[in-house]
Amino acid sequence: MLIGYVAPTDPFKDKKEWSGTYYGLCEALKMGGYQVEWIPYNNNMMTNKFLAKVYRVFYGKGSFIHSRLMSRYHINSIDKDLNKYDLIFVPAQVDIVAGLKTSTPIIYYTDGTIPLMVDYYWFDFSNRAIKEAKLIEERALKNASLNIFSSEWAANSAIKDYGIDSNRVDVLPFGANIDDSLINYKVKDYSKKKKLNILFSGVDWVRKGGNIAVDTVKKLNERGINSTLYVCGIRSEDFPTELNNVDYVKNIGFLNKNEESDLQRYLDIWENTDIFILPTRAECSAIVLNEANAYGVPILTTETGGLSNYVINGINGQRLSLRANGKDYANVIENWIKNKKLEELSLGARKLYETNNSWKAWGAKFASVIKDKINE
Repeated sequence: MLIGYVAPTDPFKDKKEWSGTYYGLCEALKMGGYQVEWIPYNNNMMTNKFLAKVYRVFYGKGSFIHSRLMSRYHINSIDKDLNKYDLIFVPAQVDIVAGLKTSTPIIYYTDGTIPLMVDYYWFDFSNRAIKEAKLIEERALKNASLNIFSSEWAANSAIKDYGIDSNRVDVLPFGANIDDSLINYKVKDYSKKKKLNILFSGVDWVRKGGNIAVDTVKKLNERGINSTLYVCGIRSEDFPTELNNVDYVKNIGFLNKNEESDLQRYLDIWENTDIFILPTRAECSAIVLNEANAYGVPILTTETGGLSNYVINGINGQRLSLRANGKDYANVIENWIKNKKLEELSLGARKLYETNNSWKAWGAKFASVIKDKINE
């Protein structure tokens, strides 16, 4: 079966765009047994800037991608014969799904909906911009033969907020954006640990809950649990200066997975991580959680967005209330240590990865979903 893969960047090569998701999905489709061909379109930066200015004149503050203007621009630049494909796969690009005209079944894959984004990721958008975004999203969801979401949270919104038939909706969690061949997984032995290596990763210090992560490790050390917090993904200029001389906080900085040296350093970090902490304030589906799962690293995060598909309480970690502070997170880790739960959670993380939250599992389940819902 030949799949036409619509993406703004080459999904066979680019491991950086959309946190590497375009690449991961391409690999997943190939692992599912499909022949994949990239369908590019014009995504010129200067043109985008111009159209963004035009958009603001009509809609004020908003997402210019979620507009008929961008839909027409992108659709008109596609010069492939869409009818030659058995399926058209479009991840994330709602404006393109909204305007595609073809008899070939369209599969739309994304991690959220507009009703979920407003006052969660999106703030102070104009009413007109939100209305336009919802219009585009509704067109996309109705134009797609099948809408696949990365979490139950997002899938339920499509059904509830847009009235999409549940038979045209499915859930396939993201995989990890590290090639399986590079993951050196080893069963962890926590019984010999004299110091905990705790990892925090994310480009947005505030939204990802960086200060809570720091306070957690501070509390652990105060209780005699020797711990170091390694911070990855935050550029030096965005890292809080008051933490530069804190001995239990080590800032690794931003690493680019497209660079071989940075990728290897990132892999080394995961191999030496004992616990992953992400006290995020808002999240659709954090792919980094599956990287933790791939390495069998227990996870502490929050009860928000679509994270229940990535962290299952008591299986591979714990989701805490958004009200939880550093003391609460430290309490959980201390409890894990006292009750010797870390190794059990580590094994649970790896099992979840292998059976459900890897790109290999995604590819197999995608093939099953297509067979059941498209080729029935």
